Amino acid sequence: MRYLSPFSSRNPSVFDVFDEFFKLAKTDWPSKLGDFSPDIDVEEKNGVYYVTADLPGMKKDDIKVDLNDNILTISGERVREEKGEGKYYERCWGKFLRSFSLPKPVDAERVSARYENGVLHLEIPQKETKSSRTIKIH
Repeated sequence: MRYLSPFSSRNPSVFDVFDEFFKLAKTDWPSKLGDFSPDIDVEEKNGVYYVTADLPGMKKDDIKVDLNDNILTISGERVREEKGEGKYYERCWGKFLRSFSLPKPVDAERVSARYENGVLHLEIPQKETKSSRTIKIH
């Protein structure tokens, strides 16, 4: 019955299991445990939403920005650089998708975007709405 014991020679010891986990954590953590998720700031000032996204190491052609029904979506993929046999990785890579519901109507035709030094900058003007209206009674 020795082969049924979890700590027998045919099965890994609890220490082997932890060792495998820490090997995973040191070598392939980002691709196994989570994808890249960029940091994003959204600010509102003078009727404009200013969105800043940190996307280091990406090309602007690898970034997609959509605006549909006041939902802003920024997506893309940061690819891991192959430099040989690495043993330790901290930088994350992978596909990402971030969506934000903007609280006020925006003018999608006037949105501007620029990408410099690994940072995406968006300026999204709000729509100007009339606050009052006279209604004629028939």
